[in-house]
Amino acid sequence: MAARYAPLVLLAPLANMPQDYQSKIVLFDGIGPLIAQQHVDKMNDYFDLQEVEDESIKLKTFAQSLGGEVRKWFKSLPTNSITDLPAFHQTFLNRWGVKKNPLQILSKNENIKREVGESVQDYCARFNKTYNAILVNLKPPQDLALIKFPDGFDANMSYQLRERNSQILEGMQRDVVSIEANLQAKRARMRIEKRVTFREEAFTFVAEAKIDSLVRTMERMMERININKNTPTQENRNPNPTRNPQHNKQRGPDQQIRPPFQENYAEKGKEVKKKLRKIR
Repeated sequence: MAARYAPLVLLAPLANMPQDYQSKIVLFDGIGPLIAQQHVDKMNDYFDLQEVEDESIKLKTFAQSLGGEVRKWFKSLPTNSITDLPAFHQTFLNRWGVKKNPLQILSKNENIKREVGESVQDYCARFNKTYNAILVNLKPPQDLALIKFPDGFDANMSYQLRERNSQILEGMQRDVVSIEANLQAKRARMRIEKRVTFREEAFTFVAEAKIDSLVRTMERMMERININKNTPTQENRNPNPTRNPQHNKQRGPDQQIRPPFQENYAEKGKEVKKKLRKIR
């Protein structure tokens, strides 16, 4: 046991390890998907969830979370070289943390911008993380950070943010949250007004179209009425053009139209009846 935890300074008496802790922690071997800082964060979350308060238990549990080449590295550390958990974390990160070029971090901080779809809160957190990652001897003063922060937003928000004239970065980041809320409310009102205007214009267009259609219908009806007035009646029409205009002129003025039969059979019938009576 002494060899296993030799680099650690453990205070007696030693408390028992948490029950079934092996199944609840994640091993870090340096080749998995986790980076060193993520492993530190996960272990701290585990201590909070399990309500582990004893410093020696935290040191031993963190040591047990190391595997493979990382465990070998830990055992090779000088005896009693790690006195508490923050020192353990720092030694661990110095060896297994992602190394970044300080100039790259400065360049990233200089060119940081709010991404499309990124919330204001997420951008503030990213800005702070980038700024805090700069080495102390290279880190710009707070006043420069205060000047740089608004540049990450669009022109409208940047202007409103500078108008607030915040004196500290924390205050400016609170201001930008309220500005974003106001802009979102304004955009929502504009969308509603645009929909109302569109509906009114559509209603006006439909009403005008109906009126135009009614006017055209009335005009067609008036045209039909005028045509019927100008059409000659049966009596005023010209004689049948197929009839020979000389037909009536061929007969003389004293000529009369005679019936198709020259004899009057009705008169003859009366005469026949009289003769029969005499014979009787």
